[in-house]
Formats: sequence, C-alpha cells, structure tokens
Amino acid sequence: MSDNKQAWTGQLDLSVFNNGKKSVARDIFFEKALKVMRPVYLNQSDIPTFYIVNVGGGYLDGDRYTMNFNIDSNAKVILTSQGATKIYKTLNDHVEQYQTFNIKNDGYAEYVGDPIIAFENAKFYQHNIFNLEPTASLFYTDILTPGYSKSDKYFSYTYMHLLNEIYVDETLVTFDNMLLDPTKQNVDGLGYMEDYTHLGSCYFIHPSVNQKFIDQVYEEIKHFQHEYDCRFGITHLPTHGFSLRILSNKTQVIEYIITALQSYVVKQIFDRDVDFLRKY
Repeated sequence: MSDNKQAWTGQLDLSVFNNGKKSVARDIFFEKALKVMRPVYLNQSDIPTFYIVNVGGGYLDGDRYTMNFNIDSNAKVILTSQGATKIYKTLNDHVEQYQTFNIKNDGYAEYVGDPIIAFENAKFYQHNIFNLEPTASLFYTDILTPGYSKSDKYFSYTYMHLLNEIYVDETLVTFDNMLLDPTKQNVDGLGYMEDYTHLGSCYFIHPSVNQKFIDQVYEEIKHFQHEYDCRFGITHLPTHGFSLRILSNKTQVIEYIITALQSYVVKQIFDRDVDFLRKY
C-alpha cells in the first residue's frame, strides 16, 4: 500500500547481537516521530528491553512509519511500546505502519505491545513481516480495542487492517490478513467479534513447539474461560509454532491471558521468568 519514494513520518532500525556475555545493540537508528529508549536489563537479565516511543503521542492523518529489527544468532531482545498506539481521525488519507523482524538461528524476539486504539473515522493499515531462520524463535502479540469516540460509540473507526506474514527458512507458514471495516461489516457480530469488543492475538514459534506442547499450553490457560467472560482458541501453525486468538470485553482480561501464556512458554522453553515491563 505504501509508496517507498515518500518520506517516512518515523523510521526505526535496530540490530542486536550476542557479545558472548549478553545481547547488546549493534546499530540503532531512528528519526522524526519514532525513537527508542536506551535498553534496560530488567532484574539483572542478559536480555535488553527496548521501549519504542512515538514522540507525537499518536498517529495522524497521512502518517507512514517503518521499523526494522534484526536479531543475530544466539541474540535475544524484548521490545515493547511505551503506551497505547492511538490512531487519530484520518479524514483525508490513512495511517500505514510497516514492521520487519529478521531473526537468525537461535535468535529470539519478544514483542509485547500495548493496545491499539483507533479513534472515530480512523483508517489504519499495518503490515508485519517476520523472517525466521530454521531455529529462530518469536513471541509476538497485539490487542485491538473497539476504539474511541466522544459519544462512546464502539467501532466508530473506518477500518483497521492488519496483515502478518511469517516465513520460516524462507517458506511462508502464516498469512494472517485481518480487516475490520465497520462501514461494510457487522464487526461485532457472528464471524467477526462474536458480540465481544476486544481482540487479542499472539504468535509463538520455537523448534520445541509441537501438538503436545500446544495441548499443555491450553491446559495451562483454559481456566480463564470459566473465570472471565472471554473466548479463545489455539491453532497449530504449519511449522513449529502456534497462534492464539482471544475475544473479550476488556483489555485487562486479554492481558491476563497473554501474560499467563507468556510466563508458561518462557519458563518451559527458556527457563526464565517474564520481566514486568514497567511503564511510567
């Protein structure tokens, strides 16, 4: 959808490598409306956590963003946003965001973003490409809210279009094309949001993932469907990984489930605890 000749509203490029003791940034470049904070190593971890910041506080009509993350062999990185992604009304144009993750063998990228909030009349397109070598690993999440309007009307945005492509060893294993267009669809009805208002998505890819592991993950989190008003399902991807979809009426419920899932897989696979991503 993007014209590559145009100037970016914000650009970010980040590379991480393992120096033999810990993972560190090799190259960091950002300009205009995007910046990344200095990495922090939470709880004496050897994994850097980077907070991505939109300097303007939100995405405006016509904005175009690009982010590229490169994780070398045996390197690990945790990425997160500083706060919710706010898409303000886009009456004349739309907002585009492109994110590319290149992860080499035995590298690991963990991206846990804050919710996406599309304001009334907003138009948002996001295209993510994940390129994983055969033994690379990925944990990625996003949360879509019903948006915001002054009249408290849900789904008042024009559309939100999220496209995810996941490649493992240069083979396309997932093509997830999600379009929520309230102007043309009954998005809160059957086949879409099923009378729920919030949607959470998660991908986890690691060479150790198989159907037995996925069944164990489901057993670990299935109790949430009895404790909260929510629905979710886990799908085995055509590779060593799975996707999780969560429907709820509250962001917090989705965050609880994702955190429980993340805590379980990170402990089982990497034998470490999940760091609390402090945001002030």
